This record gives sequence, structure tokens and C-alpha cells, in this order.
Amino acid sequence: MEVHAHSSPAPGGAHTARKKWTHYFWEFLMLFLAVFCGFLAENIREHQVEKHREHQFISSMIEDLGEDTITLKESINENGPNVLRMDTLMHLLSSTDVKNNVANLYYLGRRASRGEALALHDRTIQQMKNSGGFRLIRNEKVSKAILEYYNRLRFIDLLETVELNETNEYRKMAIRIFHPEIFDATVMPDNTIAKPSGNPSLLTYDPSTLLQLAGMVSYIKNTRLGLTREEEKMKQAAKDLIALLKKEYHLT
Repeated sequence: MEVHAHSSPAPGGAHTARKKWTHYFWEFLMLFLAVFCGFLAENIREHQVEKHREHQFISSMIEDLGEDTITLKESINENGPNVLRMDTLMHLLSSTDVKNNVANLYYLGRRASRGEALALHDRTIQQMKNSGGFRLIRNEKVSKAILEYYNRLRFIDLLETVELNETNEYRKMAIRIFHPEIFDATVMPDNTIAKPSGNPSLLTYDPSTLLQLAGMVSYIKNTRLGLTREEEKMKQAAKDLIALLKKEYHLT
């Protein structure tokens, strides 16, 4: 007689039911939604962080531009008297009465070789370039205006280089005309320039030599006039950029 084995029932007497495919589908869907929502939340958080950084850069740039307008105004105001002094210097060097105006020549001659490079505030734009922050500026109109503003510095830098070269040539010519001890004595302890007393002598009164120096003064003067025009344009560009940034970013 054959003996048949009987399978043992599951504990509790219940049989294990096979899961339906819909159960796996819902498990997958829930997992997918959890991952997607996490990804979405991270994107939203990152976007908010970048937007906050963008506003920080813009606010900082507005401060830089405000300081630029002050610096440019001071430079423009200083260039005016400088140009007038150069006109006077050219007139005295070309005058037949030069020997009676030597003290003024020493004063104006010393002042003519002095100049300061324009130092604008590029802290924010440099920080944006170095950290890759410029990509945060999503407003195309704003990014274009920012680049156009700072590109103006290239021409100003070029004019300053031209002026520096002209001034160096002027100095080489001036040492053949002005006595070094008297020239040095015009510089005061606080680094200002003072007119020497009396009527000291020049090293030479040769008209050709004096006219050559006057010609170099003319070059420097016209370069500074060009710088003044560019600084005026840049000052207005700074004001326009401030207005644009405040408008586009709703800043007061």
C-alpha cells in the first residue's frame, strides 16, 4: 500500500498568498514619488539659495557703483584745475617774458607731472568672476548692462597708460630745464607743492627747449581732457546702472 505525504499547513493554518503585480506597482510608484519629491524639494531649496545670493551680489554692486560715482566726481573736479594750470604753464613756457615768471614755472612745472590713476570699486564684480557668481544673474538685460559698464574701464585704462608715458617723457625733458634742488624744494612735508620764493633761475632759457616742453604739456593736457570726457560718461553709466538694478530687483 502506497503512503502519500501531506504538506504541512502554514502556522495558524493559513496559506501564504502570492502578491499581485498591482502591489509591486504601487510600491514602485510610492518610492518613485518619494525620490522625485525629494529631488524637487532640493531643487527648490537650491534655487532659493541662488536667488538670495543673486540679490546679495546686486545689493553689493549698487554700493560699489554709488562709491564709483563719488570717486568719478572727485576725479572730474580735480581734472578741471589741472587743465587750467597746464594752459598757464604752456603760455609761460612760450612767453618772451619767461625770465620774470620763473617761480610760477617751478610751481606749475612740478604740478604738471602729478597725476593719480582712477581707482574704482570692483570688489563685487571681481568676487562674482572668481566664484562663478556671474551665472546667477539670470536677467539678460542686467548682465549686459553690467558688462558694458565695466568694459568702459578698458578705454580709461588705455588713456591712463598714454598719460603715464607722456608724463615720463615730460619728466625727462623737465630735468634739462629746472634746477633739481629748487624743484625738490617745492615739495612740502605733506606732499603738497609750493611756489618757491623770489625768482630763481632755470637751467636754460633756450626757446626751442622750452617750446618742446610746452608741446609735451599740450599732449598731457589733451589726454586728461579725454579722460575727463570718459569719466563723465562712466559716471552717468554708473547712475543708469544703479537705477536699472533697483528697478529690475525691486530695491529701494
